[in-house]
Amino acid sequence: MKHSNGPGGAKPEGADGSGRRLVGASGRFGIGAAIGAGLVARSAVRGGADFILALNAGRVRVMGAPSAVCMLPIHESNAFVAEFARREILGRVNVPVLFGASTFNPRTDVRALVKQIAAWGFDGIINFPSVILLDAEARAGMARYGLGWRREVELIAAAHEAGLLAAAYVRTGDQAIDMAEAGSDLVCVNFGWTAGGVAGEPATQDTAGAAVEAKAVFRQVRRLRPKVLCFVEGGPIATPQGAAEVCQASNADGYIASSTVDRIPLETAVFDAAAAFKAVTGLTRKVEALKNEMLGDGRRFGLIGRSAAMAALVRMIERLADSDLTVLIHGPSGTGKELVAQALHRGSHRRDRPLIAVNCAAIPRDLLESELFGFERGAFTGANRARLGRFEEANGGTLFLDEIGDLDLGLQSKLLRVLESGVVERLGSSQPHSLNVRVLCATHRDLRALSGDGRFREDLFFRLSQLEIRVPSLAERIEDIPLLAHSFLSTFATRHGGSAKVIDNAAYQLLMAHLWPGNVRELRNVVQQAAILTDGEVIGAADLTALLDTQGQGGPAAKRHATGLPLAKAAPAAPAPSSAESERDWIIEALRRNRFRRAATASELGLSRKTLYNKIREYGIE
Repeated sequence: MKHSNGPGGAKPEGADGSGRRLVGASGRFGIGAAIGAGLVARSAVRGGADFILALNAGRVRVMGAPSAVCMLPIHESNAFVAEFARREILGRVNVPVLFGASTFNPRTDVRALVKQIAAWGFDGIINFPSVILLDAEARAGMARYGLGWRREVELIAAAHEAGLLAAAYVRTGDQAIDMAEAGSDLVCVNFGWTAGGVAGEPATQDTAGAAVEAKAVFRQVRRLRPKVLCFVEGGPIATPQGAAEVCQASNADGYIASSTVDRIPLETAVFDAAAAFKAVTGLTRKVEALKNEMLGDGRRFGLIGRSAAMAALVRMIERLADSDLTVLIHGPSGTGKELVAQALHRGSHRRDRPLIAVNCAAIPRDLLESELFGFERGAFTGANRARLGRFEEANGGTLFLDEIGDLDLGLQSKLLRVLESGVVERLGSSQPHSLNVRVLCATHRDLRALSGDGRFREDLFFRLSQLEIRVPSLAERIEDIPLLAHSFLSTFATRHGGSAKVIDNAAYQLLMAHLWPGNVRELRNVVQQAAILTDGEVIGAADLTALLDTQGQGGPAAKRHATGLPLAKAAPAAPAPSSAESERDWIIEALRRNRFRRAATASELGLSRKTLYNKIREYGIE
């Protein structure tokens, strides 16, 4: 609801940068309407607008002139806005009203202007008209006279200090950071005059390009102040569908409708236009909410299921995501521990920084140290160049150490030292490199028991288990099997073309009676094999029987009655691969990443070409 603040008054809810005061409930898609007449403002609010921007551009559009006229010195902009907005808008709408304040007049005292706007009863301020709409030469000229970008930043900082809502038009990442640091609650990437219409501008970019540009700006802003609202406006966005496309692709929090709203003269048309923007841009979020309701709240993390066990897991992820403490993720193999690590990263303030994953069991022990900590040129035979370790690659982000229970005792000591000190030293160097890395670890082993047996350092165990998440086995959430199977079939059909096959009730009963020693990974393999091998469009029990009987390493997989009681024990797991087998797999994976270009592979692995060629021959990879 609308409120008024006097100069230096109490800061309104959300003025700490959350932006919630502008759009209501946190996480809800927002729409602002940049207008120049009271009739249009009231119609836009009836159509769902969350806030109103009173701009001189809107006024001249209502008077029949194109938006660009607002940049001409044909009137005193701030007096012009105050005259119509106070008479036609203030007190007539029940949403926040922001004053489009100009800093172009050299006689304007910015802080005095902010106090006057607050005294009039406006809820906030936005920098408009802005130098971002001028070409480079004109912007440089304004800056020389002290009327450039820095003056607009001063305006927003003064608005924030006065307790007003602050919004800012920007075009670049640097400008967005300036405004976020000044205290703006909202930054809006303005792509320039809106294309289309009788007096519209020709499009200079498409919506896809606008989305890429906006996403890059938002990434920079959210890294600095995660709660600042990020909006888009103008340029190629001339329809509700265009707004939806750009907002969805850029992960925007909302859209500001300008000339697309109030160059339409009739009240009903304005209402319909605002409602269309609100409906279309919010539609994708409603669809996502319905999918989450069907597949569970963990769907956004790739975790499918509505069981109590999965609901508890998702709640734990949400609770721990934004902490910087180390998390130990444990659970049986095949349950999705890496997905949990990805969810923790995506839910954290580090989401726009790298997530680097290392499988401690897949890399030979004599190579893992250099993989983690990096090395200098000449540190060992074949090290013909320096290479960053995974810790340094993850700096500012998250490092995920999978199968941490397989880490050699000698490396455990070095890992503990890095975690305690926040400093890493590359092999062959005594130069310390400070790090800011969150570490996530995963294991299917009982680290407490291993530490009791002396096979895992107890001090490292306690350091890694500052926070713990247990991932349930598939046997603990049998009711999720139909959802998982349906999801796997849909994904498989999308990847390989064609329509998704369906599973009949008898086949579902068979799936739910299986013990699933390989958990979700095993279920996915069975479902994908059935999709390939079944002739018809419906997968029946007969199509699954042979697949379930042959799962496992050494014979028939364990089954159970509908009561859940096992009929036979699961086959023992295959022995861990030898060091040579691990090194062979490690080299093959690197060759695949580099499309079997050996020079590039050798460079990535930090080996000389001769050493790589010898290993390729040794392991029969050719």
